[in-house]
Amino acid sequence: MINEKYLKEIFKSLPSPVMILLPDAPQFSIVDVNDAYLKLKEFTREECIGKGFFEVFYSNRYYEIPGWTESLEKVIALNKPDKIPLRKYEIPGNDGRDRETRYWEIDHIPIVNDNNKVIFIVRTITDLTHDINARKKSEQSLTESRNQFYSLLQTIEGIVWEADATTLQFTFVSDHAKQILGFSPEEWLGQPSFWENHIHPGDRDEVLNYYNTKSRGAKSYSFEYRMVKADGGTVWIKDIVSVIKEGTKQKWLRGLMLDITASKRLSSLENLEKNVLELNSKNTAPVQEILAYYLRGIEALFPQMLCSILQVKNNRLHNWASPSLPTRYIEAIENLPINENVGSCGTAAYLGKKVIVSDIATDPRWADYKELALAHDLRACWSYPVINSDRKVMATLGMYYNEPKKPDEEELKVIERVTAILKIILENRENAEIIAETSLLMTQSQELAHFGNWHWDVQNNVVSWSDSLYAIYGLNKTNFKATFEGYQEMLHPDDRQRVYNTIANVLQTKNDVEFEERIIRPGGEIRHLKSWGKLKCNDNGAPLEMIGACLDITESKTTREELEASEGRLRTLADSQTNYVIRLGLDGKYTYFNKKYIEDFDWILKDKKPSDTDASLTVQLYHHQLVKDIMDKCVKNPNKVYQVEIDKLQQDGGVKPTLWHFIGLTNSKGETVEVQCIGLDITDLKNAQKALRISNERFEYVNKATNDAIFDWNILTGTVKWGNGFFRLFGFDIREHYTYDTWLQQVHPDDKIKTQGSLQATLQDATQGNWSVEYRFMKADGEYAYVEGNGYIIRDAKGSGIRMIGVIRDITERLNYITAVEKQNEKLREIAWMQSHVVRAPLTKIIGLADLIKDFPNNNEEENQLLEHLLTCAYELDNIIRDISKKTEHIDLNVAQQ
Repeated sequence: MINEKYLKEIFKSLPSPVMILLPDAPQFSIVDVNDAYLKLKEFTREECIGKGFFEVFYSNRYYEIPGWTESLEKVIALNKPDKIPLRKYEIPGNDGRDRETRYWEIDHIPIVNDNNKVIFIVRTITDLTHDINARKKSEQSLTESRNQFYSLLQTIEGIVWEADATTLQFTFVSDHAKQILGFSPEEWLGQPSFWENHIHPGDRDEVLNYYNTKSRGAKSYSFEYRMVKADGGTVWIKDIVSVIKEGTKQKWLRGLMLDITASKRLSSLENLEKNVLELNSKNTAPVQEILAYYLRGIEALFPQMLCSILQVKNNRLHNWASPSLPTRYIEAIENLPINENVGSCGTAAYLGKKVIVSDIATDPRWADYKELALAHDLRACWSYPVINSDRKVMATLGMYYNEPKKPDEEELKVIERVTAILKIILENRENAEIIAETSLLMTQSQELAHFGNWHWDVQNNVVSWSDSLYAIYGLNKTNFKATFEGYQEMLHPDDRQRVYNTIANVLQTKNDVEFEERIIRPGGEIRHLKSWGKLKCNDNGAPLEMIGACLDITESKTTREELEASEGRLRTLADSQTNYVIRLGLDGKYTYFNKKYIEDFDWILKDKKPSDTDASLTVQLYHHQLVKDIMDKCVKNPNKVYQVEIDKLQQDGGVKPTLWHFIGLTNSKGETVEVQCIGLDITDLKNAQKALRISNERFEYVNKATNDAIFDWNILTGTVKWGNGFFRLFGFDIREHYTYDTWLQQVHPDDKIKTQGSLQATLQDATQGNWSVEYRFMKADGEYAYVEGNGYIIRDAKGSGIRMIGVIRDITERLNYITAVEKQNEKLREIAWMQSHVVRAPLTKIIGLADLIKDFPNNNEEENQLLEHLLTCAYELDNIIRDISKKTEHIDLNVAQQ
């Protein structure tokens, strides 16, 4: 791009006289002239710049200037160029005296701003004095001059262009196209329909229709639309167009495209802020909805930006509004702690200052979170803390981009502005909530405390009461109009004149007042009130209004009377207590002790006045400092209870352990003036604790000695605690966390349904107190053991099981023994059957044969036959006995002995 200094030199050296004027008629001040114009009259640039055009030229009467004023005024009025046709002019010669005749054409060309208002007039003189050849040369010079003038126009902060009015084919585009849209003039001119194709799709039809309509009739017009930049972004353009005709035919379109994105964004931002603040002022929409609406508006102004507002609460980040961020990303960053290097927002909230991360992938503050962000195509993040008036970070405003990016100046200004608006919104919401809560608390406090307020406009005699005051008087505000006279009627007759005099005295003396009064409610009930009044006066001391409040003290009155009446009863009650009740002055001496205390320590306190007796007399020497320390705490922290065990003296020289509660009693100023002590003789408790400790120790020893696994199951939480036997029997570490589910997983699959069903049935039956079942249980080494479980169920008042205490014992060996015995018994039963059946048959035969030989005479042959039969039976019996012996060998005598 040609620099401005070079263009300035070009302008000065243009061969045609050119002057730039301001449209400040009738002066038409001179802004600048080139060297050629200075040569028309021998004056310097300093002598004319800043002066009025006619002031310079009227000073020399050589010039005849007919029509110059009219032409300049016409340019301003019609906002279009005007040409002064060819005329003869007499100008000073070189010697300053002679005149030279010149024939000039003079052009006055307007330069307009965004509002289509003329801001400069370019005056160009074309000299047509020479003959035809000279004229051609002059025309060539004029063309060159115009080309140089086009170069001058390149310095204008906008795209100067020219296009054919019929084809809309651009013939010239200034270099600012590159700066504003990112396209070079060559790219623009080299592509047919470039302009139409780069109008934003949302505006294209409307713009082309507008162009076709305006170009047919208007001489100049302007309109606004969006164009798409080379990088895909959007820029707002204001196009100021002039229609150039040759005769009646439109020939050229010339214009100036101005980048109005910043002003358009500012206008849109102001409108967005107006809507957001109006929405927030109504306090009807949730703050999350307002913030989301605001962020969507910001994202519309910066289409590539993704916005997020995170609330800072308890030093952690919580999503408030992130309308365009991925849901999974929002969920992932929820409840992140604020600290250094916790992304952009966590760091900004921790440091209380802005954090600009242009590249998430490389920035150390995103080291632990970059994978999360990059997975959602988030490449850059800028975060600004929203800080309230107390310098506390309320939230962070985060801006994400899908590509590495640094903020430009406009973005920084917008972000700072948005942060300021967010501060207003969030602080207003916070304050509104506080005010609403305070108002509600005040109303509730008045109702709970029976406290009401009133206002009396003394000059107009208009009285207003709070709702709580109507409730105190037992009146309905819709049926009763508060007035001073009506108030007087509600007073108890015995108090009416006194109260009237009191109020009249306030009006006279202007002093604040406090008094008590009685009122009679419509139902006849008498209430006691304590009232306050304050008078406000004008500058002259005349009463204007009185404000005040009433407190219903009926209950406190009644309580005070009952307290006085019961004071004696309380003292009697204290004396009847089996606990010790004493009071001590700050000097450590008694101010009171009850009857029980006297009974136990009369051997020390006998014949002593409480106020002259130090309480440490009854305390073991080693606890004197403890008592002193507790007394000091009661003095420093009144109304706070301190519990302490103190060993007292016993008449036989022993120790009496006691448990005491000390509390500092205060006066109306909140200062401790006395210490009340309530004690209990815990000798029996100490003995019981000692016995319990011994019992617990015995239990621990038994637990360690037994082979049973003792368990304690909290049914409500599901947790199970085991004794030492759990490790010895099954190899598990009793320190590990153990639950009901853990136990159930270790029950053998074939026994699980039976075991769980038995347990649940027992628990659901409120009449059952014990549960017993046998099942197989997996040990730490993976082997299963046969176990027997027994549990005692503890139930609540409704009969629901809340706890079970019991044991699991390993019965594997016992079951193995029983199985072995059953097998031995089977063998013995078989032997017994053989003895009773198989052995008996040959034995019966032997007995019979013996009887035949013995009782009957036989010959030798018969006797031999009988003996042979007898021998056969004996062999048969011997074989049977051998079989029995073999079976007996398989019997385990050790099992039989067990």
